[in-house]
Amino acid sequence: MNDANEPAHDADLERLAACLALLASDSGEADNAGRAAGAIARRIGLSGGDLKRIFLAGAALPAGDHLENEASTLRHSLSLRDADARRAVWERDVLRVENGRLQASLDRLRARARAFGVAGALVGLVLLFVGATAWIAPTRPVAFPHAEQPAPGLRRAAIVRRGGALLFPGPERAGMPLRALPSGQRLRVRRLVWKLLFQWAEVEVPGGLTGYVLTTEIDLS
Repeated sequence: MNDANEPAHDADLERLAACLALLASDSGEADNAGRAAGAIARRIGLSGGDLKRIFLAGAALPAGDHLENEASTLRHSLSLRDADARRAVWERDVLRVENGRLQASLDRLRARARAFGVAGALVGLVLLFVGATAWIAPTRPVAFPHAEQPAPGLRRAAIVRRGGALLFPGPERAGMPLRALPSGQRLRVRRLVWKLLFQWAEVEVPGGLTGYVLTTEIDLS
């Protein structure tokens, strides 16, 4: 098959086979394929009879069998690619929907976090205010039971200090005082009483009037 006694190159044979396939196809390239096949045949040393035998040998196969197989393979490949494309589009849409849901959930979580943060800050401010108020506010004095000094029946004398004193009906400053006692007034002390951290003296003034004065306003003897 090589009249020039040169080995046929594989590339030339492949091009020749392609040209012969075009001659048998319906692509409208038969004329160009025929000229190309003749040129390749001359280059590799094939005669016209050789080309005829090759062509007839190919035509002896079932008509269009190899082309039909190739077309079927191409259709199957195209179908697979089309299915892959549809699957990719479906997966993309699913991912978009899922992304939207995740974004909405994230926005809700952020809103809740902001709400909890504001509520926590308010609670902290309230607790801080309550703690500061409790720390600053004066502690209510503890009420001590009445402690009598000296024992009942014992009498002591006292003199009102400079600046005078106020005589109250009870051991507290609630209500109107019974009398304003002048400085130097002599008193008779019946007993001493503690109330709300203050010491009071139950005293008797000349004339028989009794009441209570603070011990800080009298001198006990």
